[in-house]
Amino acid sequence: MASVCVVWYAFMIGLSILGHYVGYSRYTKKPPPRSPFLENAPGVSILRPLKGVDLELESNLRSSFEQNYPTFELIFSVASPNDPAVPVVERLMTEYKKIPSRLIVGDKQVGINPKVNNMVKSYEVAAHDILWILDSNVYVNQDTLGRSVDMLLEPGIGLVHHLPIAVQPQGYAAEVEQVFLDTNHAKMYLAINWVGIASCVMGKSNLYRRSDLDKAGGLGAFAKYMAEDNLVGEALWHQGLRHRMSADTACQALGKIRPLEYCRRRARWVRLRKYIVTAATLTEPFTESIVCGLLGALGFRVWWDLSMPLFFAVHWLAWFTNDYLLYRTLILASSTPVQQTQPMHFKRFICGWLSREISALPLYLYAMLGNEITWRDQRYRCVTSGTAVPVNDST
Repeated sequence: MASVCVVWYAFMIGLSILGHYVGYSRYTKKPPPRSPFLENAPGVSILRPLKGVDLELESNLRSSFEQNYPTFELIFSVASPNDPAVPVVERLMTEYKKIPSRLIVGDKQVGINPKVNNMVKSYEVAAHDILWILDSNVYVNQDTLGRSVDMLLEPGIGLVHHLPIAVQPQGYAAEVEQVFLDTNHAKMYLAINWVGIASCVMGKSNLYRRSDLDKAGGLGAFAKYMAEDNLVGEALWHQGLRHRMSADTACQALGKIRPLEYCRRRARWVRLRKYIVTAATLTEPFTESIVCGLLGALGFRVWWDLSMPLFFAVHWLAWFTNDYLLYRTLILASSTPVQQTQPMHFKRFICGWLSREISALPLYLYAMLGNEITWRDQRYRCVTSGTAVPVNDST
């Protein structure tokens, strides 16, 4: 058992260092320019599903209008004509008259997933084979599309995605959320995708070909799942199409978040993943700094008679340092001429980091004991097939 602890600890330290190295090498350098042949590049349809007015919505949507790319169209979609996002979209469409764009009102009920239902019509009428699914709550650099298409055109590549980054937190809970997304989540996401032995995709910003996804049944086939982004990535992966990450980020402004909202978000993703990627979800506690550190301390105590408190103290300090340096790298890299971002004060980062690390295991255990989630004010119950069913107060 001591040997297992030491091997696992060494593996996790290596994975953490790899994630930091990939983040530092990719996001501290100036992103590569677009290839010259992209002047004759294939057209792209950018799909942006909307529901309500997300924080910085106008800036988020504006970033897709201002892409440095020769041929693209924008398709916005809302389920209701009374959605407050409609006036924002119409104002931008008027401002950027030269950019082909349209707004589709009314969803198509093909499954339980409201995001997929919202996008099915856009998916069906898109003029181009290459699709860029871009969430309404993120903004991107103006050269993101060009660099991404450049990668997608490489042989054997079926999906290009971008690292999700949290910016502009307001308040304690939002800072905890930012620390999680820009440290633990980011380094694991970067490391796993760099190794590239399996599909690992988050659906904030993804490019792929509609013709490839149609071989798996089209977008509507994934409406029965709540975590459609990961399953779309797996479907393309099983076709032998690999994934790539460009040197771009998909930045989400957090604003204010209540502590209860933060807890529900973390629980929601654990409950969704436990039926889709069960093995990875079961090992999740052992990838966290506290449990991993205790395992390492125990193993090194048995094998080399090292003090467990001293080992854990050094381990936690090194883990914190790795996270903080990666956090600063990503925040500074996400800054654009339009959206300026700065790292939070060091003391606030310490507070957020400690809160995140200490609460990780209790939140995980709470999530594993339940099956209900809340998504866009609607309650669902996750089932073992990886799908979900709606829940109302009378159920």
